[in-house]
Amino acid sequence: MNLSKLAQLANVSVSTVSKALSDSPEISEATKKHIVEIAKANGCYEKYYKPKYPHKLIAVICPEILGNHYGKMATYMEKEISEYDGTMVLSVSDFSASKQVELIEYYTKYAHADGIIVIEPAAKIKNATEVPIVQIGFENESRNADCVKAEIGPAMDEAVRYLRGLGHKKIGFIGEELARPEQDAFIKAMKRTYIPVENGHVIISQKRFEDAGYQAMDEMLKTGNLPSVIFAAYSHIALGILQRLSEESIRVPEDISLICMDDILPIPYSDRELSCIRMHLDELSATAIDLLYQKIRRSYVKTKHSVSVIRQFSPGETIGRAQ
Repeated sequence: MNLSKLAQLANVSVSTVSKALSDSPEISEATKKHIVEIAKANGCYEKYYKPKYPHKLIAVICPEILGNHYGKMATYMEKEISEYDGTMVLSVSDFSASKQVELIEYYTKYAHADGIIVIEPAAKIKNATEVPIVQIGFENESRNADCVKAEIGPAMDEAVRYLRGLGHKKIGFIGEELARPEQDAFIKAMKRTYIPVENGHVIISQKRFEDAGYQAMDEMLKTGNLPSVIFAAYSHIALGILQRLSEESIRVPEDISLICMDDILPIPYSDRELSCIRMHLDELSATAIDLLYQKIRRSYVKTKHSVSVIRQFSPGETIGRAQ
């Protein structure tokens, strides 16, 4: 039975039937009950009944959830969304532009999300609907989405100045292909601090996570020209560096110093805390969710907005003075 036949039996319009079976507040409870009873009697209630979900549905599109960084962000966002009495659904784009486009289309056209967060978009966001979108990261900044970003530069500058103050003149960096923003920030900070970057002191691995740190540290060791301190692009890379150094009985920070970008879990190769540039992912996530809900409520109407959350340098025990 189609909706037209159902409308005839209920002696109402097709529009009224559709709204009643979608639990629309525009239809009285008595009319809803009447239509539902007829639909059930004719075996088509389950086919057409589409009630509105009582909570705001927020879709979060994340590049991955394998590492500590994005997993933390997803956790913080779920907490923030729950405090707004919303429901979060999480999808992984795997750093793919085409997958990102597909997911945005799904959530806007089919899943009817009330809002979308895109973490570090793989391409500029295209959105032809009124569903509000907030992106985290300016790398592929789009006019279709408001932007929130954690600024790396100021904290990196502060960290390099701090290291220079300890007497470090040979400062290295180990990263991987997806950590290019951290590498760029490091190079700029070194230039602004007038510290030359020596050949072989910046290594970008083709691997990821601990494997990247281990492989890059192994490559740096083979040069026989180690810096006095190494920046790790993120915590998992730092773990790989520590593992490779421990195999050579090279002590941190007695023989070489190490600083990490991003908070870190307990270190299995050291009994000391690792110095880090703290990301404040909780503040970054809260800022993005708050901005999204402003747009959902229409209390914020600009098409593009930037909010910066400064990364702060937090010295731990594993930065030693240059030998």
